[in-house]
Order: sequence, then structure tokens, then C-alpha cells
Amino acid sequence: MFDYHVHTSFSADSKMPMKVACETAIKNGVKEIAFTEHMDYFYPNCDLTFEFDYQEYASQVELMRSEFSKNLTILKAVEMGLHPSTFERSNHFISENHFDFVIGSAHIVDDLDLHNGDYFEGKSLERSLEIYFKTVNQYVKEYENFDVLGHLTLIKRYLHFVKSDWKTIKWENYFDIVEDTFKVLVQTNRGIEVNMSGYRYRIDCSLPNLPFVKLYREAGGEIITVGTDAHTKHFVGNQIDEGYELLKAAGFKYVTTYRERKPSFMAI
Repeated sequence: MFDYHVHTSFSADSKMPMKVACETAIKNGVKEIAFTEHMDYFYPNCDLTFEFDYQEYASQVELMRSEFSKNLTILKAVEMGLHPSTFERSNHFISENHFDFVIGSAHIVDDLDLHNGDYFEGKSLERSLEIYFKTVNQYVKEYENFDVLGHLTLIKRYLHFVKSDWKTIKWENYFDIVEDTFKVLVQTNRGIEVNMSGYRYRIDCSLPNLPFVKLYREAGGEIITVGTDAHTKHFVGNQIDEGYELLKAAGFKYVTTYRERKPSFMAI
């Protein structure tokens, strides 16, 4: 079992010590864990600062490796928030430091935070979804220095702001945009993640869910990881097996792992 999306106290929105994450991972049968700490250089309407000191982070990872290496493989990783104003700075941070794995995530759309509802103000639901998918498409085309696209359909977690439910939306209306995004990822040797945080938010689905993962597969997608997006110990390794079952249903026989930003494929 591989949990490729975990946050610790190096992320501004988590207080979980790295050691607690490692202990929980081992207890829950996780063999590899990627500490994908937040790095968002542009994050409006939020008091948190989503940046971390790489040297301090790397030292802590090495300490954890020395303590847990017999039972757990620990990856140095980062979840890089994508925004055009920060592409150069993000590229410098990734290139100047050592990472095994990089997630690229769209948290900010139309220069607004998805997490507090501001994004939806003054837009219809349909327009909100269209702009979201077009923005992700733009980010993927303009910035290539990441390995997998994080939590596509993140917007599902916040539809309560517009009193909507993802189960009532015709997501296929946006498949043309999404398919183009997937083809760009495939052409540039990047992939997507299946993010299990939708269950933490009680919307009972992964991000993205099966129809999107099937579309990715049909577009030629091969690189695919699964992660919990855990910020507390209660979710480390949680429902990874369900993520693997989703991969199988979409036609995958493997999950992707990383070393030195190079993908490998492990049978599931």
C-alpha cells in the first residue's frame, strides 16, 4: 500500500508530527509514504502561509528514514500550488531542492480560493465549473514541472457553497476540456492522482472518481498515484484499498510509485 499524498506540521494546515504519520502508516499497512507538504506562493483570502523551509523538512525526513526504514519507505515530496504568477518561483524551488515526487494542484481559480466559497460569488454553477476545468487545463499547458495533477475535481468538495451536490451534475458536459488536459499530461509524461479526501469531506467519492479515471485511461493515461491527502493521523492510509479498486475498475493493473521523480509501476 502506497500513500502518496500526506501532510504534516510542515504544511500550514496540519499539526501532525512527521513521526506520528510514520507510526500510523506502519500500523495501517502502508509501505511507502510521500510527505507532500504545501507550497503555495499565491493564496489570497487566507491567513495561513503555505510555505516551508526545505532544509528543515529534509532533515526531518532523513531522521524519520533512519528510525523507520525497516518498515516504511519515506519520499521527499511537495504539493506545489499552481498559479501563473508563481510559475517561475515554483520552478526554482523544485529545481533547487531534491524531491522524489511532485504534485501540481490547482487551489486558486480565477484568482480566488476555492476553499472558502468566494470563487462561486457572481457565477452560475455551470460557469463556475467551466472556468475551473479551463483553468486547470491552462495550468497544465503552461507549467510542466510536476509529476501528477493533484485532486482533479477538487471543486466537488465546495459545492455546498452553492447548495449543490456533485451527484446531480452532468460532468460529461466538461469532458472535452478534461480530455484535452489528460492528453497534454500524457504527452508530457505526467499523470494524475486519485485523491481520497472526498470521503473525509463526506461527499463519498474520490477526486477524481471513476468516470474521470476511465477517461484518463482512454486518453492514453498510464501514470497514476493514490493518496489520502491526510492532514491528521486519522486519515493516513485510509481507503487506499478503495482507490486501488477504482483503478482496477478503470482498467489499470498497477499503481505508480516514484524515486528521484522517475515513475515505476507496481502491480495491485
